[in-house]
Amino acid sequence: MSFTIRIVIAFGDTDPAGLVYYPNLFHYCHLAMERFVGERAGITYSDLIRDQRIGFPTVSVQAEFMVPIVYGDEIDVEVEVRAIGNSSLTLGYLIRRSHDGVLCAKIEQVHVAMNLDSKSSVPLTLLLRESLSTDK
Repeated sequence: MSFTIRIVIAFGDTDPAGLVYYPNLFHYCHLAMERFVGERAGITYSDLIRDQRIGFPTVSVQAEFMVPIVYGDEIDVEVEVRAIGNSSLTLGYLIRRSHDGVLCAKIEQVHVAMNLDSKSSVPLTLLLRESLSTDK
């Protein structure tokens, strides 16, 4: 099951050529992941960080950029769970222009559950594992 958010491209997201600066696409994926976790698990990403001291840094990324995104575009960032490991979560992201559905980028990221105090990986909680399960 996938989850989608819509983002309007701001002027500050673009480079001097008028294109979205590519690291911002990773930021958009992170925004989608934060909202996805909050929606599915019923706990905000900020609460995970602040109260449970759990974060999900990216440890691996693969990206393909097909069509430029420019200032003023609206994009839909779709996120879906590709795999759930003991302490890892592999998410796939499809970024499309909203008005015509053109696929602009495909990104896959592996996130690892990390205790923010010890800076070490930890197993996914049962709540996260069940709520983010692909068969939900």
